[in-house]
Amino acid sequence: MIQSVKVKNLSLSKDNVRKSNRDLDIESFAATIAAHGLLQNLVVTPLKKSGHFTVKAGGRRLRALQHLIATGVLPADHEVPALVLADDADSTEASLAENFGRLPMNPADEATAFNHFIDKGASAEDVAKRFGVTTRFVEQRVRLAELAPSIFQALAAGEISLGVAQAYAVTGDTDRQARVFDQMKSAYYGNQPDNIRRAILNGTVKANDAKARFVGRDAYLAGGGRIEGDLFATEGDENWIDVELLEDLAAQKLEAAAAELAESQGLAFVTPVAATHVPYDTERQLHEYHAVARPLTEEEQVRVEALAVENDALLEQLETELSDGTEEAETANARLEEIERELDELDAARKVVDPEVRAQLGTFVYIGGDGAVRVHTRMFSEKPVVDPNAPVVIGPIGGGADEVVEQGVKLSATLVDELATQRRQILVAHLASDPALALDLTIFLMAQDAIFANNYVRNHSTLKASPSQFPIFAFRDEGSLASQTIAEQRQALDTNWAGYDTMSARFDAFRALDDEARGAWVAFVIAQTLEPTLNAGDGGRLNGFHDHLGRILDIEVAQWWRPTAANFFGRVKKDVMLDALEDIGGPILRGRYKDAKKGDLAATCASLCNGQGIVEAEIREKASAWLPDAMRFEAIEKPERYPTRSTFLEGEEDDVEGVDEDLDGEDNRSIVDITGDDDLSEAA
Repeated sequence: MIQSVKVKNLSLSKDNVRKSNRDLDIESFAATIAAHGLLQNLVVTPLKKSGHFTVKAGGRRLRALQHLIATGVLPADHEVPALVLADDADSTEASLAENFGRLPMNPADEATAFNHFIDKGASAEDVAKRFGVTTRFVEQRVRLAELAPSIFQALAAGEISLGVAQAYAVTGDTDRQARVFDQMKSAYYGNQPDNIRRAILNGTVKANDAKARFVGRDAYLAGGGRIEGDLFATEGDENWIDVELLEDLAAQKLEAAAAELAESQGLAFVTPVAATHVPYDTERQLHEYHAVARPLTEEEQVRVEALAVENDALLEQLETELSDGTEEAETANARLEEIERELDELDAARKVVDPEVRAQLGTFVYIGGDGAVRVHTRMFSEKPVVDPNAPVVIGPIGGGADEVVEQGVKLSATLVDELATQRRQILVAHLASDPALALDLTIFLMAQDAIFANNYVRNHSTLKASPSQFPIFAFRDEGSLASQTIAEQRQALDTNWAGYDTMSARFDAFRALDDEARGAWVAFVIAQTLEPTLNAGDGGRLNGFHDHLGRILDIEVAQWWRPTAANFFGRVKKDVMLDALEDIGGPILRGRYKDAKKGDLAATCASLCNGQGIVEAEIREKASAWLPDAMRFEAIEKPERYPTRSTFLEGEEDDVEGVDEDLDGEDNRSIVDITGDDDLSEAA
């Protein structure tokens, strides 16, 4: 029979069949009871102690009631209705029947119910409080209620899953929903949420896109742009629908920035590039200009020396006398910043370009990855620059003896070669004893080689640091983070020394650069010489030393490169993709897609690895970090096939007999051929 029982006299029975998730979301459940009361009575049996009972069915309701009493929402002596069974004979069966027979509410019914309250004037927050759910949950269900009728009916009838319905709901355009729904009904694997979402969002732009950031949300909306929030993705995620409008707004804003820069700087042109980089081919159509920094005036030189002395004195005080955090230390640090600014201003004054020369120059503006306007740091001209201040060279006019130039004593070719060789030996002997000058010369020759890569500069040195050749002709990946970073590093290099018209003047100007500027050059040019390698088990692209460098540099490849259908998944076998899914989500995730077509599987893998799949948070985290083994810097360098032999050691034998015996048992395919020749490596 039903009787009223005090909550404090109830305890949970061990016979209750619900063992898992007993405390899951108790707060929300308690809020529902607080708003609507206990809609279903508990099932209890009496204990030996009079007035006390054990709950056989309704354990979560009991915990929610206890939570309400503990938090002061209900009084300590609150009573609830309970069905009291005579004994324990059927208590377990009653608990099982209540839990097993409970049918979860259809999401369509929930959507209709929530939408009913919204239509009555209640807010999403009000509905959430009444039913003990989050406001976002209510908003998601209301969005489902606004689906195209054909899709909502399919959800109500159980013909499509909740995930599929959510994929359609990423847009509020019911006409587009209905069109895609009709297409997907007859498509193979048209019931996959990822496929539906791609079809729905085709032709849209994310709010974090560089152009979207550049234009700005307010300007886009003011121009008539439409935005749809994806309630079923990360909170705040948006899709900008009118891409053509966004492109026009970005172009207009960039053109205005270009015109303003050209006028303020007195430039001949500033070309806007509505992209996150300036294409290399666009730069090659112009002449690159390198301004020459003028020498410091006598007054400026005195000032620079005085600032340097003051700077060193302040640094010594901070290291030896002044304590961190004291007023004196803060004053010293502030003065150091002032000194640095003044030195920068003096340096900038040396690099001012003559207005008549500047009027022949131009540059580019483009959109940074953060959505800000970027100005190309290098200058260009459409024609070779004419310096109006350059001295005029007047040659001899007419004929006669004035045209005869004394050439000196004519030497034989053999004697020229011998004397040049002797002079070379003398120069080498001296340069080899001056490491500082030799290091400057090394960096200079490599930097000059990079600056004048498309010109012939005869430097009489075999030292080269030319960029390595890519195995793919005309390979372009300017859109990648790594390529953008390299382009920014190139722009940051100091090129004022390159504007001089003789190698001697260029070398002197280069040596005048500070250590940081010269260090940036050597790092850049040396890095460009690295050839493409891969952490593959065999083949000529394997180089364990590059992996060693990667580990020293703590490279996190996943932050720089993500596998997509175009660059990886669409170009490997199906088993490779399934293995990747198993690495990410175990056998269950692999099994979910084992029957998918290769194209659909590649798209799914790419979506997961780029953080766009609708999966559990743990799986999404693993997917966002997943990489093919070949892209990891984890290979260990193997010994060379032939032992290295130094030319500086005496007594080294040139023969290599017995080498194969020393390496007996080695897997020849994984041993690097030190010649670097792919054909020899493969033949081995």
